[in-house]
Amino acid sequence: MNKIPKDISLFAFDLDGTLYFGESLIEGAIDLISFIQKNYNVVFFTNNSTKTRKEIHSKLIHLGFKCNVNEVFTSSYVAGKYLSEAGIDNVYVIGSEGLRSEILDNGIRIIDNSIAENLIVGLDLNFSYNKIETAMTVIMKNGKFIVCNEDKFFPVEKNKFMPACGAMVGSLYAVTNKSPDFIVGKPNTYFLSKIQDSYGIKHHEIVVVGDSYESDIMMAINNNSTAVLLNSNNDITNNNVLVIENPIKMLRYLKNR
Repeated sequence: MNKIPKDISLFAFDLDGTLYFGESLIEGAIDLISFIQKNYNVVFFTNNSTKTRKEIHSKLIHLGFKCNVNEVFTSSYVAGKYLSEAGIDNVYVIGSEGLRSEILDNGIRIIDNSIAENLIVGLDLNFSYNKIETAMTVIMKNGKFIVCNEDKFFPVEKNKFMPACGAMVGSLYAVTNKSPDFIVGKPNTYFLSKIQDSYGIKHHEIVVVGDSYESDIMMAINNNSTAVLLNSNNDITNNNVLVIENPIKMLRYLKNR
C-alpha cells in the first residue's frame, strides 16, 4: 500500500510522541491537524489513563489545537465504557483520580479494599506493596483482571521516558501468574471500535497516525485500518505502513497527494 487511500473519512492521532512531548508541541503538529480538519474528521487517542478525556481536551486547547471533547479518547474514558458494557461492577482500582472519575461516571461502584469482586489497573504514580496485596487477593478470588494498557514506558520529552502501566500489570502477573482478562487500550482494537461507533464508519475509513509501531501501528494493523508511523526509523519493512519522519513532512505529503 504505502499510501493513504482516497476513501478515508477520519484521521485518529496518538498524542504523546506524535503531536507533543509532555508539555512541548512537536514542530508542525498544529498546522498538520488544522489542514486535515478542513476535509476530514480528526480524533485524538491516548493510552494515558491518568487523565479524564476532559483534562486531555483542556491540554489540547491550551497547546493550541482546535477540537471538542467528544473528539478525545483516553484509555481511562474507554475503560469506563468497557466496564459498563461488560457488566463488570464492584471494582478495586489501581490508578489515578482521573481513571476513578471515568469509572464512576459510568455508574460502576469502586470498592477500596480486598472485598472488591474485580480489578482494573491503570498507571498509578502511588503504586505500593499494599496495593499489590489487595489486587492479588481480588485476582485470586477469580475476579476479572482488566487493564488500561500494558505499555512499558511513555515519553515525557524527547529521548526521556517514564515507567508506564505495564510496570503495575507485570508485578501483578508475577504474584498471581494470571494474565489480564482484557486489555482496553492499544494495540487492542477496542479503542478504534469506540471511535467507529461514535462516527458510524468502517475500519477501512480510518487512518491511524502514531509514533509507536508496537502500539499505535499494531492497533491499526489489527483493525485493518491504514497506518502512518511518524518516526525517523527507516527499518520498518511492512509494506502496509506508511513511514513519515515528522508532522511537517506528513503535511507536505498530504498537500501533494
